[in-house]
Amino acid sequence: MFGIRRVLPLVVATVAAVGAVLAGGSPASAWTWTNGATVYNSGNLCVQGDAGIDHTGATFSGNLAYANVYARGAGCGAGLVNSYAAVRLDVFKWNGSSWYLCRNTDWLYGYTGVNQWGPYGPSQVYNYGGKASCGVGWYATQVYAYVSDGSVWRGGTVWAQEYVA
Repeated sequence: MFGIRRVLPLVVATVAAVGAVLAGGSPASAWTWTNGATVYNSGNLCVQGDAGIDHTGATFSGNLAYANVYARGAGCGAGLVNSYAAVRLDVFKWNGSSWYLCRNTDWLYGYTGVNQWGPYGPSQVYNYGGKASCGVGWYATQVYAYVSDGSVWRGGTVWAQEYVA
């Protein structure tokens, strides 16, 4: 009984200290992804895109914005091969009342396909410069993901945002 009375306060203090460290620590990652967002789905074509943004200061981060586009068949099922696709991205910064354009890329064109990880298409990884670009605050990536159905470009935008310290 005497041993438990001495050990119990040490256990409680240790748990409290670990909790304080975890609560005050920095996030495990400094990136945000919107994965597999459907931006068009009609007939035999489903267009999906990914948007991502990160910043230096955490593991695997480096002031990068990400854009992907890919095509699937009817109902967003199997990936489509050899569809012509286009992708580009804008990086926005929140100024307290609205989003304004900080950086952007040109359109990238290419064909869609399927590999062991699933469907793929043109993609971009863009170093937007982090807080050196437009300052500390909220940043967002807006991805424009489009696939040609043979006569018209079909698609839309995907959004991801995070705070850049």
